[in-house]
Amino acid sequence: MTAAEAIADRLAAGGRMHHFDTGHMKEEPIRRAGGFLALHHMELKFEVEHLLPAGREAERGPMQQRYFYDREELAPLLVNKSHVESGDVLIQVSNSGKEPFTVGVAVEAKAKGALIIGLTSVAFSKALDACHSSGKRLFEVADHVIDMGSPFGDAVVDVEGLSTPVGATSGVMTAVSLWALMSEIAGACARRGLSPSIYRSVNLPGGFEHNADMERAYSETGL
Repeated sequence: MTAAEAIADRLAAGGRMHHFDTGHMKEEPIRRAGGFLALHHMELKFEVEHLLPAGREAERGPMQQRYFYDREELAPLLVNKSHVESGDVLIQVSNSGKEPFTVGVAVEAKAKGALIIGLTSVAFSKALDACHSSGKRLFEVADHVIDMGSPFGDAVVDVEGLSTPVGATSGVMTAVSLWALMSEIAGACARRGLSPSIYRSVNLPGGFEHNADMERAYSETGL
């Protein structure tokens, strides 16, 4: 069974769809033309504010101080405080698929009975050590894996005189993979007689009115 068919089965049984991405593409499938009203992003906002005492050097730079994806113990907090329930679907995006927080969210949601759809770059992930206590990466936890195909290191364009490649592929591949999946889910729903609420571009005539109708339909059906 494909990921889309498995998702449609859960939606037909009353399950809900959730989306989790710690990267810069986390808003890509949310409230977009051609997207599902029923897809909701989950996020944990966590930041430590603490002025550096005088006479003490910072042990971590600003980026390291704000980086908490290496904290496995935060995953249960996100999942247990979220609205993920048994029978739901969690579409999870992580190019490397190795971080303890990312993998922990998949582990916790799966333990609650959610179907895990992992969008990750398998070859890249296999080249990295697992950091979660389970010893697994996202592609090893997910029920269905969609390989985004980004290479090791993500960037692909070598520039003479530069030691590091430029031109990341993960953003493009995330968008392509997500929208291909959304399209397949819509088709699988239609084959089951389901009519999911889909956003229409507000730049089209009647776009605002259509979306208002879809919001009413979604509030009544959950789909």
